[in-house]
Amino acid sequence: MQLFSPALRFLNKIRNAGVVDAKQPGRRPIQYINILAFLTSTLVFLLGGVFYAQVKSLYILMPLVLEGFGMLGVIACNARKRYNGANFLMFAIHYIAAGYWTTLLGNAIPIEVVIAFLLIFLTCGSFLVYKDRRIRVYSLLAIGVLLTIIQCNTYFRWLVPIPLEPQAAFIMRLCTTGGMLIFILFVIYAFVREIDILLHSLRQSNSVLMANAAFLRETFHELRTPLNSIFGAAQLLDIQMQERTNDPVVKEIAPEIRNMLGSGLLAKEIIDNVLDFKKIEAGKFYEIKAEKMNLQQCMEQCIRMNQYVANLRNITIRLDYQLPAAGAVCDEIIFKKIFNNLLSNAVKFAADKSAVLITATPTANGGSFSIQNQGTVSQDKIKTMFLPFESERNNFMEGTGIGLHLTQHLIEILNGRIIVSCDGKDTVFTFHLPFESCQINRSKVESMGVNPTEFAGIRAVIVDDNEMNQHILQKFVSRTGASTVVCANGKEGLDATISERPDIIISDAHMPVMDGKQMLEQIREIPGLADIPIIIVSGDAFNNYNADESEIMIKAGANAYLKKPVSFRELYNVMKLHLPKKSPVPEDQD
Repeated sequence: MQLFSPALRFLNKIRNAGVVDAKQPGRRPIQYINILAFLTSTLVFLLGGVFYAQVKSLYILMPLVLEGFGMLGVIACNARKRYNGANFLMFAIHYIAAGYWTTLLGNAIPIEVVIAFLLIFLTCGSFLVYKDRRIRVYSLLAIGVLLTIIQCNTYFRWLVPIPLEPQAAFIMRLCTTGGMLIFILFVIYAFVREIDILLHSLRQSNSVLMANAAFLRETFHELRTPLNSIFGAAQLLDIQMQERTNDPVVKEIAPEIRNMLGSGLLAKEIIDNVLDFKKIEAGKFYEIKAEKMNLQQCMEQCIRMNQYVANLRNITIRLDYQLPAAGAVCDEIIFKKIFNNLLSNAVKFAADKSAVLITATPTANGGSFSIQNQGTVSQDKIKTMFLPFESERNNFMEGTGIGLHLTQHLIEILNGRIIVSCDGKDTVFTFHLPFESCQINRSKVESMGVNPTEFAGIRAVIVDDNEMNQHILQKFVSRTGASTVVCANGKEGLDATISERPDIIISDAHMPVMDGKQMLEQIREIPGLADIPIIIVSGDAFNNYNADESEIMIKAGANAYLKKPVSFRELYNVMKLHLPKKSPVPEDQD
């Protein structure tokens, strides 16, 4: 190895000429150019000597000398950091040399090899070095022109090749074919190496993304637990506030209660949007499930939820529903996300003491929904507002910048479109969705108020490993008239179910000792207990992107699946759906 060390150091010096001060990833193209230039110069001098030995002609000698030293000039340009000049000189010499030698030597250079050389070496080589689309197009045009000239000269014989002896022509054919194949193989090697480098970088990026996703999954799962307690406490206070409207203490703290409830709703929306965005990034967003839904009631539910936030700034929300029917065949979950995101955005950026106007009108194949608020948006902002992380801030709050990007994606999933307009006073978001209208029975309007005797005589088992969540859930369920048993894990929940034989079970999904799914599966196998309604309340949002946890729980036997932070209105309605009314057991009388 010591014998070759000086040669290796010399070759390494040539390869890295001008590379030291260059920035990554621009160093590799410089190295490729240096290697190609040195390789070309070496082959030119070696094979050129063979050519000149066969045909003593200045038409061969002079171009060989110019081409060989021209390639050394390429390395000198890179060493002087004249990278563009080096690139241009490299490809210009190869273009000219390909045309010259093909014309001069005629059949001594197979035309098929020349075509392969031009299409593979020069095309791929220029694409490897140049990133600018215009330069790549010019390179392709130059190759096309050169191929056309070579083919035309071969046919019309404008320039006649020099006469060659058969033996000389054969030797030159071997040399030129071998030389061009060396260039082609080098470019293919460089391309494969670039692809390997890109794949390695992609794998590293994916590893980072997966680590970030795991971090987000765990972080948001942990966030949902305390947020569930805060949101639950706010809902309980709101229920008490509605029941004690004449209490002066309640009146005094009513604004703070509404503020806390509105803030909880906003935090819930931000978490849901971020998690949906990460699901879309991972390509694991749930499939469309077009089913009959009460469109009008769905919109009214979203309005009632957003009215809590709107009340903080004296904003009113009005709905003008002009569709021919209350029902539609559409994916209710996706529609609710679309409408809720746009409505929340409109409330967020509306002027204080103003109104948000919602209009639903029929179209030829579905419906058009417009949400208007008093607020201006610049034309430049309109062009970028659907890009991810284009957040905006006002005096009241700021967002994550992914709500509108997510909304646009969801609308496109339903084959719809969205447009934004601003007349200098009002901003209007209008989205169009294709769907079939249908008649559907309207369910009873939900109310946050709780009937204290609704579930009198009902026994409920609450299973959650978090004491705050236990307390909040127990307090709410008790306000409905039901008696409760609280358990800290699935094993305790299973034992309580066997001993108490409850009418309903409300359980978390992830707990120590035994999780909610294991408890659920075991209960479904016990005769006499298998029909007990079980509601899963979970803060798991990602489930490793592999499946929707709600679907897993429903398939395992859950009657309903609610995400933390849980809405008591939603929980109340689910309980009413799955529980029969029971009268309280009368006490024995003497």
